[in-house]
Amino acid sequence: MHRARRQRRLRVRTPFPRVCVFVRPDRVPPGRRPPFCPPIAFQKAAAMPEEPDQDVYPVPPSRTPAPNPQTSIPNPVALMERIFHYAVDTPVTAWREWIERQHAKHKLYFYHRNFRRVPDYTECLEDDYMCFYEAEMQWRRDIKVDKTIVSIIQQRLGACRVQEGANHKQNCAGLLKQFTEVAKAYQDRYGDIGAQGTARECLMKQKHRMIAERKAAKAAKAQE
Repeated sequence: MHRARRQRRLRVRTPFPRVCVFVRPDRVPPGRRPPFCPPIAFQKAAAMPEEPDQDVYPVPPSRTPAPNPQTSIPNPVALMERIFHYAVDTPVTAWREWIERQHAKHKLYFYHRNFRRVPDYTECLEDDYMCFYEAEMQWRRDIKVDKTIVSIIQQRLGACRVQEGANHKQNCAGLLKQFTEVAKAYQDRYGDIGAQGTARECLMKQKHRMIAERKAAKAAKAQE
């Protein structure tokens, strides 16, 4: 009797049926009956409607509504922005546009200057000081170019190492070989002359290096 009352209460409280689970009769525990499965027509009638109820689920507005201030006092932030726009931004923009129009009338073209090669120290006469000066200026330009070349190759090698990671020894072998050759050539020409080196000192360094190479070649030939 109590069981029947309890089932009636559950039926009243739950108007929609729960999920129906089909169980084989031979697997129902002893003393229990299989779960009740309502008809399929009743399950379809209890399903949710395809379109929601507009009164329960109102559609949100498609656009954000404009603010409706409840006070007549202006916003100080908007006031400061407007003052800055008309006092600073507008005059500066107008001045900049006028300057750009003036520059457009008189365009300036910049080109890379190509210096004419002049004789070096080995081709200058003994008292030709103008030739010495031109050779010195040419040497300073050459050393700047060589420094830039070494720096660019070094940057490429560093970027390759970062990109390749653990495989940089295999994938960056060409750049490493190129950097080694460029660095060795720079060291052979400009090494050990100091920051205040001159074209004359560089020439003397080359001369001593050539003398040392000739002596080493003669010594190696004598040992053979």
